[in-house]
Amino acid sequence: MSKPQPTPEQQQAIDHGCSGQSFKVIAYAGTGKTTTLQMISDAMPKRRGMYLAFNKAIASEAKQKFHHGVDSRTFHSLAYRSVERNITDKLRLPRLSPSFLAKDYRLEPITLRRLMGGRYERFTIMPNRLASLVVNAVGYFCSTNSQYPAPRHIQAPSWLHTEDIDALQKHLYPHVEKRWLDAINPQHQAGIGHDIYLKLWALSNPYIPADYVLFDEAQDADPLMLGILLKQQNTQVIYVGDAHQQIYAWRGAINAMQQLPLPASRLTTSFRFGDEIAQVANTLLGGLEEKVPLLGNPALNSKVVNKPHTKQRDAILCRTNARAMELLLSGLVSGDRVSLQADHARLGKFLEAANLLKQGKRVTDVPELSWFNSWQDVHEYCETHDGSDIKPLVRLVDDHGTSALQKALHKITPLHEADYVISTAHKAKGLEWSRVHLEDDYQFKLNTHDYKITDEELRLLYVACTRAKDSLNIHHIHDLLKRMKK
Repeated sequence: MSKPQPTPEQQQAIDHGCSGQSFKVIAYAGTGKTTTLQMISDAMPKRRGMYLAFNKAIASEAKQKFHHGVDSRTFHSLAYRSVERNITDKLRLPRLSPSFLAKDYRLEPITLRRLMGGRYERFTIMPNRLASLVVNAVGYFCSTNSQYPAPRHIQAPSWLHTEDIDALQKHLYPHVEKRWLDAINPQHQAGIGHDIYLKLWALSNPYIPADYVLFDEAQDADPLMLGILLKQQNTQVIYVGDAHQQIYAWRGAINAMQQLPLPASRLTTSFRFGDEIAQVANTLLGGLEEKVPLLGNPALNSKVVNKPHTKQRDAILCRTNARAMELLLSGLVSGDRVSLQADHARLGKFLEAANLLKQGKRVTDVPELSWFNSWQDVHEYCETHDGSDIKPLVRLVDDHGTSALQKALHKITPLHEADYVISTAHKAKGLEWSRVHLEDDYQFKLNTHDYKITDEELRLLYVACTRAKDSLNIHHIHDLLKRMKK
C-alpha cells in the first residue's frame, strides 16, 4: 500500500525535523498528529529516535506504528532501567498507611481555623490527615523540578486561614523531609510509588539515548518531565501537542506548548470532521484568544445539530462523574445497553467512602472526603465555593443511596456491545465517535449582553466538541456559542 503524501503543513514539520533543531508541532484536534510524527521519523531513517508517551498503552501502540529505528517508551520505563535495583525493589514492599505513618512519625492533632459558611471556626486536623498531607507533599515535590523538598510543597486546603497554612507548612516540613529521605533509603522497609524512582532518575541529570525525541501530548507535561528534556544538550526534542487540550492543570501540568520559546510547525486541518464542527471549535478557540483557525476536512459532510436528547448518538459527553452516573441510572431504567467511559474505580471509591461517613466512620484514602468527620460535615462543605465540585456527587448519594449506585456500576455493558457510551470530557480525550451529544452540566453564565466562562471550561468544551466525526449535538451550549459569536 502506498504511503500518503504529506500535506504542505506536514511537509513543513518534516523539513523542521530534518534540520536537527528542537521545535514544536502545534497540532489541533484530529489533524493527523501521529501520522505526521511517523513521516518525520521516516525522513530520518539513519538517526535513532525515541517516542515518549505518558502511559504504557500509548507507548505500546506507537511501537507498531514507527520504524525499528524509533524506540517507544514512557519516562517511567527509562527511569526504572537506570535507578539502582535496591530502590526499585521497594515497589514490592507494603506501603505505609496514613495511620501507621502518623504513629511512626508521632504526629499530634493540630487545631487551626477554617472558613465555613462565611466565617472562621476552629478545626482540629487529626494525625491521619496530617500524615496524608506529608505523603501528598512528597508526591507533589516529585512532580516538580525542585532539587529538594520545601515547605511550599505541602498543599494545605485553601479554606484554612492564610496564617494557619503557613504555620502548618512549617510544622509539617521536618516530617516531609524525613518521608523523602526514608523513601530513597534502600534500608528503610516501607514501600514506594513509581514517582520516587522517577524523581531520583531526574535528579541524576539523565541522558536519553537517542538522536531525537518525539514527546507526545507535551501540553500535559509536568515540570519534572520538561526539566529532563530541557537538559538533553545534544538531542533534538520535538514537542507535539495542542495547548488548548490542556485539561490537567490541576495535576501539575504546565503547558509546554505555550511556554517553550521554540520554532513551531502547525497542523490546522482536521482529518476527523468537516467544516460545521470546525466552526464550533473555532468559536471556543476564539474565547481562548486563538487567532489561527482550525479547518474542517472539505471531504467530510459533518453536521452540527441543536436538538434535545435524541436516540441518534454514539456518545454522551458530560463534565462531571455525577452527571455521568445520573445518565447511567436513567439509561438502565429505560432498558438501554449503556457503557461508561468515566472513572469506575474512582466513583466506586467515592461511594464506599460516603457509606463509611454515613456510618460515622473515618475515611483516609479518598481525597475529596478525607477531611470530614461526618456526612453532615460534607453537606456543610458543599455549600462553600470550594465544595461546589463534589456537590453533584453528594446530591446523587442523597437521592439514590450508595447501594443503588454501586449496583448500577456493576450493570454497565462492555464498550463494544453498548447502544451508546457515557463519558466525561476528561475521559473522552484522545477518543472519537461518529455522533456526539454534549450534556447540560458544563459551567458558564449567560446574561442579557454577556457571558462568563473560564479558560479551563473552554478547553474542556473544545476537547468534547472535537470528539465528533459525523454529527455534534450542541443543544445545551447553543446559547453560549451564539453569545460568543456576537
